[in-house]
Amino acid sequence: MLDFELSSDFINKQINDIGQWWWWYVREISWQLIVTPIAYLLVCIFLYFILKRVNHKAWQLPGPPSRTLLITAHPDDEVMFFGPMIYWLTKNKMTNIYLLCFTTGGNKERKEELWSSAKIMGIPEGNVTIIMNSELPDDPKVQWPGEVVAQHILQYIEIYKINAVVTFDKYGVSGHKNHISLFYAIASLCIEKKVPSYCKLYALESVNIVRKYVQLLDLPISLLTSSYWYLVTYEQRQIIRAAMSAHKSQYVWFRKLYMLFSRYTFINTLQEVNALDVELDLQIADD
Repeated sequence: MLDFELSSDFINKQINDIGQWWWWYVREISWQLIVTPIAYLLVCIFLYFILKRVNHKAWQLPGPPSRTLLITAHPDDEVMFFGPMIYWLTKNKMTNIYLLCFTTGGNKERKEELWSSAKIMGIPEGNVTIIMNSELPDDPKVQWPGEVVAQHILQYIEIYKINAVVTFDKYGVSGHKNHISLFYAIASLCIEKKVPSYCKLYALESVNIVRKYVQLLDLPISLLTSSYWYLVTYEQRQIIRAAMSAHKSQYVWFRKLYMLFSRYTFINTLQEVNALDVELDLQIADD
């Protein structure tokens, strides 16, 4: 009987110990789940206010390029995805920025909206070119013929003696096939060594869906993983939002939300495109 009582006491003590340990474990995990996001948010805010007071030139495109060509697929791409970069390039008196858009967006109204938006962002109307070609439809399901796109780009580079070309990467930010076509066009020029020696190619980095819509919270990751970046303050973003509002036919409720939350209206991160990386990407894609 005594042995049974001792065993019961021992079991009860073990159960109490496990219960106390489990409670301590849950409390510690809960505390960490609360503290970690707060600490990360404070780091983001700290970085933001530090960077507001720091010159960003060391992290922008080297040179800086005297003639930069931004290649987009549709009117409004320039603001929705490249706004921070355009903001700083137009502020630099040593840089001329040219915009080459590969579709009209389907109607004359969108062409006029593009010119209005470019003017707000500081791009002269004479530096904006819109291509109209039946082989290049405005369609998210259509990948454009690479040779046609590449020919237009190369011609523009050679005519205007472009030092730097910037466009989408192989994911096209949103997976839009028209966007992706632009990357593969410059990739083909790079592999075939048709790009003049005075010109470098850069691609806007695509990020996953979570990073895409956390804006300020993406700042530490962007700074740690990117070669080049352009960051604007919340005050400077007002110009980008004003430029987007010039695209009146497109400025519907979900694009207003996009402009509010997207990190592409806050920071642009770029990587240089070179033949070695492109060939490796193509090999992986084939496999």
